[in-house]
Amino acid sequence: MIDSLSENEALNPATSDESVCFMSVEKLAEALARGEFTSRELVETHLRRIDRINPALNAYVTVLHDDALDEADASDRRRRGGTTLGPLDGVPVSVKDVEAMAGVRFTMGLQPLSDNVSTTDPPHIRSFRGAGAVILGKTNTPEMGHKGVTDNLLFGPTLNPHRLTHNAGGSSGGAASSVASGLAVLAQGSDGGGSLRIPAAMSGVVGMKASAFAVPEERRPDAFQASVPFQSIGALARDVSDARFVTTLLAGEPNRDPAWAPMPSRSGRRVDEMTIGFDATFGNFPVSGEVLAATGTAMSELSSRFAIFELQTDLPDHEELAVLWLRLISVQTAFNAQSLAESGTDLLRDHRDQIPDELAALIETGFSLSAIEHRRDSVARSVVFDLIEDALDRVDVIATPTLTVAGVPNGPWGRTVGPSTIEGRAVEPTIGWALTYPLNFTGHPAISIPLPTRINGLPLGLQLIGRRWSDLDLLDLAGAIEEAFAA
Repeated sequence: MIDSLSENEALNPATSDESVCFMSVEKLAEALARGEFTSRELVETHLRRIDRINPALNAYVTVLHDDALDEADASDRRRRGGTTLGPLDGVPVSVKDVEAMAGVRFTMGLQPLSDNVSTTDPPHIRSFRGAGAVILGKTNTPEMGHKGVTDNLLFGPTLNPHRLTHNAGGSSGGAASSVASGLAVLAQGSDGGGSLRIPAAMSGVVGMKASAFAVPEERRPDAFQASVPFQSIGALARDVSDARFVTTLLAGEPNRDPAWAPMPSRSGRRVDEMTIGFDATFGNFPVSGEVLAATGTAMSELSSRFAIFELQTDLPDHEELAVLWLRLISVQTAFNAQSLAESGTDLLRDHRDQIPDELAALIETGFSLSAIEHRRDSVARSVVFDLIEDALDRVDVIATPTLTVAGVPNGPWGRTVGPSTIEGRAVEPTIGWALTYPLNFTGHPAISIPLPTRINGLPLGLQLIGRRWSDLDLLDLAGAIEEAFAA
């Protein structure tokens, strides 16, 4: 099925040249400015590493060798002429394959779209190009980004570089795996239920979901269709500093997005003035004993440097929340399926055997819901928003484990899902084991950063949740906690 890797090969440079594949944006920009290497040399090194490692990890589904080298050469010409476009000029990045890119294969993980090619660039891709980034290729995702792991019937699973028997998480799993394994410096992704934070936790990197509507999108044909649940375009990075850079880069001009709102600047508050409410189960999610112990130990160690309090967030039952997320996301999924059908690809009628059962069920649910039922779900979503606001009236930031489990083993090709029980309690296997999706109901900013502890070699994530539009303050706190974990 896929080639094999030796232990830790995906996490470490194989040669001294490959050390550049694990450098931060800031250090790469400085090295490029000093002439230590050219962008072409940097990109060639990444491409060689991709050619060697990606056949096993399955992070990339399309690699743009020639285009990437052309973009690197253009960056080198700008640098020689003294006209660099910014810190990303000449820096290699990846793009998730649920996003369009002009002239590039665009599958969304669907077998019927295996040869589909997009004709346009959305605003966030234009932001990357405008900053001079070199796009190495498209990364793997579950079909239409519909679940919290990355596996599909077209390309198969993306492996976790920390433990190859396990999944990299989803739906931005290829993105997270590419960053964790040095196959990209940054990776574009998106988050409609945890799709940045889930793979960040599983793959040991940083994933930031910005406040709803902070990152512009060009939703068409319905410009006023707010994503349901709130989806945020963002990126996976190896540290908080790089995540901060990308968050501010993407939160740019509105680009004909009527829902866009500018992200406020920092409040000026110091991180040691912020209060953190630690909710180990985010209300009443079942969390594995191992994750509870590891997260509790980490928060206890942080208590000497930060103002941390025990918090009980009064959320509805976790099973009720998971069903609500599935119903809400089903409407957008059905709308997307209808758009595909109108363009000649009817997934349910002509390609039912080429999509997984969970995706078919989402589409069917979306078609069956009435407008009144959808509005009632929106009312339930509003209740969640008020409860999160109530908690954030008591503290500045909520801290939780990102996931209820340490990792998810890969299943049969294209059929991987999460656990159905945790600590003897039933959970919804598509996403019910993630403590991420309630924030997609509400639009609050949230970030996952790696914990210093691992379980059986698998990384763990700490989720930090901020007040609406406090993104930069939240990133400052996350950076301070990252430094404390490293001390």
